Amino acid sequence: MAALARALAGRPAGSAAFPRIGPEVWIPLVLLSGSLGYPCFLLVTSAFNVGDPQALPAVEYGIGNFIELGDHLDWIGNTLLIATGGTILGIAIGVGLAWIIHRTTVPGRGLFELLVAIPYPLGPLVGALAWSQLGAPRDGLINRFFVWATGADHPLINIYTPTGIMFVEAIFEAPVAVLIIGAAMQRMDPALEESSSVFGAGKVRTAFKITLPLMLPAILSAALFMFTSTIGSFAIPTILGTSARFYVATNAIYVLMQGYPPNYPLAAALGLVLVAMTGFAVWLVQRVLRKRSFAVISGRNYRPRLVDMRGWTWVMIAIAWAYIGLSLVLPLGTLVLASIQTSSALSFDPAVWTLKNYSYILFDFPTTRQAIVNSLILGVGTGTIGVACATLIAVAVHRSRSRGRKLLEQVTMLPQSIPRLIFAFGFFWMVLTLPVPLYGTLFAVLLAYIVVFLPLAYRGMSGVVVQIDRALEEAARVSGASAARVMRTVTVPLLRSGILATWALLFMVSVREISASLFLSGAHNPVLGPAIFSFWDSGGLPRVSALAVVQAVIILAALYAVRRFAGRELKI
Repeated sequence: MAALARALAGRPAGSAAFPRIGPEVWIPLVLLSGSLGYPCFLLVTSAFNVGDPQALPAVEYGIGNFIELGDHLDWIGNTLLIATGGTILGIAIGVGLAWIIHRTTVPGRGLFELLVAIPYPLGPLVGALAWSQLGAPRDGLINRFFVWATGADHPLINIYTPTGIMFVEAIFEAPVAVLIIGAAMQRMDPALEESSSVFGAGKVRTAFKITLPLMLPAILSAALFMFTSTIGSFAIPTILGTSARFYVATNAIYVLMQGYPPNYPLAAALGLVLVAMTGFAVWLVQRVLRKRSFAVISGRNYRPRLVDMRGWTWVMIAIAWAYIGLSLVLPLGTLVLASIQTSSALSFDPAVWTLKNYSYILFDFPTTRQAIVNSLILGVGTGTIGVACATLIAVAVHRSRSRGRKLLEQVTMLPQSIPRLIFAFGFFWMVLTLPVPLYGTLFAVLLAYIVVFLPLAYRGMSGVVVQIDRALEEAARVSGASAARVMRTVTVPLLRSGILATWALLFMVSVREISASLFLSGAHNPVLGPAIFSFWDSGGLPRVSALAVVQAVIILAALYAVRRFAGRELKI
């Protein structure tokens, strides 16, 4: 606590043992370096393992696994295709919705801002399950309605194609782009657009020639986030691509690990290729933005000028509602309908509806009941510990004068550049090599969740910490308050909205997570994501839909509760 007090006071932290770097920096730095470095070390050594595939660490090294990947270039090509196509489509959706919500006079923008954000915490697993029932070529609800309405003998859409996978990836990742790009649009000086109008440019021309180029850093940041997320996506390509034998790197890794015997080295080599892809994407974005000016915030006060769309207002409203319908209303409605069926065939006849599927997963089947309880425990644990760690790191980075602060920030953000399935793969090996039996325990999953979601928590808390004036804390200390009292009576109350928002976000993404827990949750400690996937893999559409609805209800209830508790100041 004394070290934290020194950090809050802005005084150099140091001791005889560490004269240059304070404990508020080196302690989290060492912990993070170990929890990230050891799994990555095992991943790299296994990728170059040409001896016993079960050896951890490897004893014989070579490049044979990478050569063998030459026979499976379709896995890598499919991954790039889905990631690139999904990112382009998602950014197009994100830019359009961000502009409608933040830069136009369209009525109901506050409602749109809330509804557009919900699909992201619901997660890709819920989206994939819903769209597998909406867009199936033979019995999907959309195609059934199309055939009934037109009398056609062919389906309107086929979601089990690369295009369908890109579409579902895009609509469930687009809320992130709306958030990032929308924040930049709100801070842009309207004088730049006004100058364009003075010279006779119309609204559309101004948007394409002025607004979008100035938003390039935000657009590229959103694109980078979406690309790295999509490149490591597991649920959507697996659920929508398996029937067409369309494999990407993530579900190929899963197949390699589930085979007998499991091919760990080839899976690790494929994982390193994914890490290299994300690293190249980060380098490319930095290169594009290097030595270019995108200043959009001046020193004077201003409010962004909203664009009156006049006759186009209803078109903008229709676009916003179309997205909400495709990403939220239709998926949730379809899952609810499927969850009350007595068979896998969807029927609108109330005579065949039943609630027995909910009774089965909530009371009769111990695995799903335990999975729900475990996911709630993990959500609360990840939210609480993750927020605490992120707050301490944010305070150390932005309040301390200790050396190594920037390095700590970079190491904290490093998990964001590693696909979650790949990190879980390396973390799985680390757990197996530890002298303490952690495999299959909730503690192992909790540790992985904290590390994986720490960048998300840090971004949330650092944005609030930098807004607190140091004078408020210094005034409390001058009045004789101890470090603990300053934290309790000044810092924490000022961070309240940020703590609640970040906690809720971590809770929701933990409850819906599948990639980071797929290899770590054992049969005796199931969690919701892998349990839903296991149900889908073994059949039983009504019951897996009921379990997905329960997951969605938990997430929506958490979102509603925290927004109501924190008020309108909270943005999730």
